[in-house]
Amino acid sequence: MVQIELLSSLAKVYPDQDLDLRDRQDTGCMLRNEVFSFQAAFRIDHAWQSTVRIELEAPEELRPCLALQAIDFVPCDFPMYEATLKQCEHPAPGLFPDILRELPPIHWVYKNSWRSVFIRIDAAKHELQPGNYELTVKITSDAVYTKTFRLNVLDAMLPPQKLRMTNWFHTDCLCNYYGVAFDSEEYWRITENFAKTAAEYGVNMLLTPVFTPPLDTAPGGERRTIQLVDVRKDGDRYTFGFEKLSRWISMCRRAGIKYFEISHLFTQWGCKYAPKVMGLENGEYKRIFGWETDGHGSEYLGFLEQFLPALISELKAHGVFDSCYFHVSDEPSGEMMEDYKKCAEFMRRYIAPERLFDALSDITFYKNGLITCPVVAIDHIHPFIDEKPEHLWGYYCCGQITTSNRFLAYPSGRNRMLGAMLFKYNIEGFLQWGFNFYNSHLSLEAVDPYATSTAGGWVPGGDPYVVYPGKDGNALPSLRLEVLREALQDLRALEALTEKMQKSSANPREAVVIALGLEELRFDKFNADHTYLIRLREKINRMLAGENYDGL
Repeated sequence: MVQIELLSSLAKVYPDQDLDLRDRQDTGCMLRNEVFSFQAAFRIDHAWQSTVRIELEAPEELRPCLALQAIDFVPCDFPMYEATLKQCEHPAPGLFPDILRELPPIHWVYKNSWRSVFIRIDAAKHELQPGNYELTVKITSDAVYTKTFRLNVLDAMLPPQKLRMTNWFHTDCLCNYYGVAFDSEEYWRITENFAKTAAEYGVNMLLTPVFTPPLDTAPGGERRTIQLVDVRKDGDRYTFGFEKLSRWISMCRRAGIKYFEISHLFTQWGCKYAPKVMGLENGEYKRIFGWETDGHGSEYLGFLEQFLPALISELKAHGVFDSCYFHVSDEPSGEMMEDYKKCAEFMRRYIAPERLFDALSDITFYKNGLITCPVVAIDHIHPFIDEKPEHLWGYYCCGQITTSNRFLAYPSGRNRMLGAMLFKYNIEGFLQWGFNFYNSHLSLEAVDPYATSTAGGWVPGGDPYVVYPGKDGNALPSLRLEVLREALQDLRALEALTEKMQKSSANPREAVVIALGLEELRFDKFNADHTYLIRLREKINRMLAGENYDGL
């Protein structure tokens, strides 16, 4: 016998745990132009090991929108830090459901061990007509077993995404994994495939490596050279070639990327040194700047005085300069304030302050006027919110363990809740450091993301990446990336509701917050219960469609 349970997209089905039946869901509603997902979990009890065939039956009008994918497991040897193990669904090392891949012809199943498949209805690509639809999951084993999901498509639409979203895009990791050379045709093909996936899931800004990004690199060490700008040095004069950057911009446009995050022009954690810059000098291609270069010295600043005007001119020629953001240094600390100040003041000679943004946690940098667009760790963001900055971004990484985050071991609700938080506090943008970071700590070596989800044991599982390198150079999404997209769709739905309330309220955002009971919501205080989040979104949908809903 095969047992089937229909579950929400927020469920995580572990092979060594019973199902959390609070995640049961066999009905749902969606808007006409969004993505809606659910899962079907299954197990057998008539044999120790067997195979099943899984199919999905749906009305003709739904079929262009449908995808049925297997959910595969990834090993995780470091689920979470000791202090927050109690917040984990699966606190012990083990196999975690995450990889979404093409459904195999047959599925191996085992007695009393649950597995699941992922069902996606993608109306973002194929707009649906309002109405009620039935989707039936059909599993064939010793007999045929079925479960039916009832979907209500409402007559309302999501607006375009306003949030600027960047998830650091590491093409050196693509070169390492696929064994391709930078700037080869295979490099460009694979990079575009991954960029398309990023854009499809709401990442609308791409880290653009004008020089090899000086990120997560051991002092004195190097990451593989990924440099879009060619440099020629003749004494104190420099000339630049922008052919690769031009190709990058064209690629991003095709992929659906709208914004460009120019890679950091000073080293991480304090801007003391120059990034690695390769160039041609006296006929030799070599490193011109790097760890040995004083980031505040006349030689490097003289280089930037020639580079930045040339870069800006090129970006303007492509019509993208106003869509570009620039960095000084990532996460500077208090003792580095003077160094940061010097670099920030230098950069402001060329870049408007609101286009200079950096990840930081120390509010003193903002209060001292050193940064206009702070990108704040969300466990430190409320003091910034109290200051009411005109431009405010948020981010999380491995350190934000008491907030929303996307760790493998955390319940998906912790991931999904982000959208409502970003809405309530009108956050302009969001950053996370690893779309596809397939390296170890400080990039000392490349790793296989199918073998380690922790960057070789460095950070909690799931922090370094949300896509897997698939066959033929395509990105495979993760369960966590699907939930992140849902969070961004929640944000868009809330923005749509704000637009709807503009005629009846002087402060429509506050009116939405009150109508949905979100007055107490903070980045450090939230309800991530799965049932609550699904009902909250249904209430938003019903309000957009002009219907009543009392489910909260």
